[in-house]
Amino acid sequence: MVELLLSALPDDRARIVATGETDLGHSTSSLSVIGSDGSVTAATPIPDFDLALIKLWDDTAVADAEPWNTYTLTVEQDGTSALDLSYVSPDPEPDALIV
Repeated sequence: MVELLLSALPDDRARIVATGETDLGHSTSSLSVIGSDGSVTAATPIPDFDLALIKLWDDTAVADAEPWNTYTLTVEQDGTSALDLSYVSPDPEPDALIV
């Protein structure tokens, strides 16, 4: 995943950040490119990035690792990266209205 993000990072930008949600069989991503001056622009979706996240989710689920469903992956221009996986409990179903 780091290589996929690094390949999408323009030479004149400092870092690329991917955030989103992943669960059984689906993933959503939002990509931002950040300049050294702090400017932020949206990045074009990367083919196969969501598939890689789904595979990571599947692998951690099979390994009985700590559950997660949201992520932030930051990749710097020099290739260093940081991955934050967290679990956010889904909103409970709203109570049914009785009329």
